[in-house]
Amino acid sequence: MMMMMMVLLRIIIAVTLSLLLCLLTMHPPNFCTATEVRCIESERHALLNFKQGLLDPSNRLASWIAAPDVDCCHWVGVVCDNRTGHVLQVHLRTFYPLTNDHQWGAHYEAYERSRFRGKINPSLLDLKYLIYLDLSYSYFNYTQIPKFLGSMRSLRYLNLSNAGFGGLIPHQLGNLSDLHYLNLGGGYIQLDGLFSVYLWFDRVVAIRGFLFVELA
Repeated sequence: MMMMMMVLLRIIIAVTLSLLLCLLTMHPPNFCTATEVRCIESERHALLNFKQGLLDPSNRLASWIAAPDVDCCHWVGVVCDNRTGHVLQVHLRTFYPLTNDHQWGAHYEAYERSRFRGKINPSLLDLKYLIYLDLSYSYFNYTQIPKFLGSMRSLRYLNLSNAGFGGLIPHQLGNLSDLHYLNLGGGYIQLDGLFSVYLWFDRVVAIRGFLFVELA
């Protein structure tokens, strides 16, 4: 009996010390809890608002639903930090058909139906930790690239190629000092707006050593 009490006491002490150590360190935070890390509520709402601005003919974002028990980290195209729950990446590229067989026409029609249209909602600004955004091969009907994208300072990868943008490239993109990859090719953008952006490219390459840029 005494032996069992001693064992139980040791277990209680070990658990207590473990909890105290966890409270003192709190890094990473999910080590301190047995529950699964879920996406941040404000970021879930930001994604839902972003979805509302899009036209999605083929319902590709069917998993993006407002039910509170659905974790946005499990939505199609969304990648979260598995320690903090913050949204890190949004992959919404539409894939152009590369096949040349007799069914190419059907594949192209499916591609056209799957292209996102509409508007890019400024709610993306609430994704403070977003480092990767790919909306390539969507179709935004010759609208200008949103200026607010230049305020998403955490972005390292931005692909808006073949997405049907038009007008001048906003100089605000020059604020994205952490960017490693930028692709604006295949659109209807006007090259007159590139001067300040080229200056920014030179500055960023000098500082960071590498930046891939595609504009044509």
